[in-house]
Amino acid sequence: MPLRRLAAALVLAATALAVLTFAVRGRAEHPRQPVAAAAAATVAAPSTADLEFARMMVAHHEQAVRMSRALVAKPGVPERVRLIADFIAHDQQREIDETNAWLDAWGGAHAGHAHAGGSDGMLTDAQLRGLDAAPGPQASRMFLRLMIEHHTGAITMARSLLDGDGRNVYTHGMAKHVINEQTAENDAMRALL
Repeated sequence: MPLRRLAAALVLAATALAVLTFAVRGRAEHPRQPVAAAAAATVAAPSTADLEFARMMVAHHEQAVRMSRALVAKPGVPERVRLIADFIAHDQQREIDETNAWLDAWGGAHAGHAHAGGSDGMLTDAQLRGLDAAPGPQASRMFLRLMIEHHTGAITMARSLLDGDGRNVYTHGMAKHVINEQTAENDAMRALL
């Protein structure tokens, strides 16, 4: 049964990625213009909450990409865990690139790499060092537990934006995507634990 849930979660994630890819490629009026830049041309300016959410989500995703790439590089990582980590690394890097393009379109500065660990699911330096030092099988379980916590923080941030002062269509779409995708990934990772 856990394998079925993992497969379903991965199929859902792949489907979402395919839909997004077709939506981006299918823009007849601006076929090569990034979604974020096109959105900036047609919607109201983002609020301070929208800009802060985008910057913080970039920093949050950067840490998830770092964690995932470090795990994928380790020997002895079970294949299913490696596949989830690889998916997270690629998917969140794509989201970082899109969000930075959106920030550029609105004149918002990119997020810095520094972010206080321990808040909103962000790992502390000690947790990152522990994950880096752990051998493959031990690192796999540690990665799953920490990434679930990390995703839970992102989900909380996304819900706060939707319930708060965010008003931009891009950040609202991003927040909904984070809630849906990372909830499904957490379910898959819990099944592996």
